[in-house]
Amino acid sequence: MKRWLIIAALACALSSTGAFAALNLQRSTTLTDSFGGTLSAATTGTVEIPGADTSTQVTLTNFHPHDTQSLVANGSLTRTHERSNETVTNTYNGSATLAGTDKEGKPVSDTVSLQDLQAVRDGDGPAFSGTIVLNGISIDAAHMPDAAKKLLHRVLRVFDFE
Repeated sequence: MKRWLIIAALACALSSTGAFAALNLQRSTTLTDSFGGTLSAATTGTVEIPGADTSTQVTLTNFHPHDTQSLVANGSLTRTHERSNETVTNTYNGSATLAGTDKEGKPVSDTVSLQDLQAVRDGDGPAFSGTIVLNGISIDAAHMPDAAKKLLHRVLRVFDFE
């Protein structure tokens, strides 16, 4: 879906001789797993050349990320996405809880809270700032350990469904 939006924006820009107006974006997606859990994502914003400014709200309600009863996710997260030329900034807020067992059968009970977590891509790799609260322990995003990065990656994958 994102690719079609980018292609449409580029086609409009290439075919117009005047100034390019921003495209208004409004998108809503709901996934239901086989156990009745849901992941709902609502995105609004504008897309224009050379940038974009969107906001996405994701709500997880008894959602089973692997479509098995072993792991369930609940929570609400927001992402603000800003792109200007070569710089992309994503800001995340909200919290999610993962409970159940992992693929090895070990118990899982993790709560992740994101407080103005920013991932800025400008040139080399992403630079992180903000705070992650993992099971009650605050972590500076600029210095998060590998285990926190892995869990954060798993949580933020919910935005892939938007």
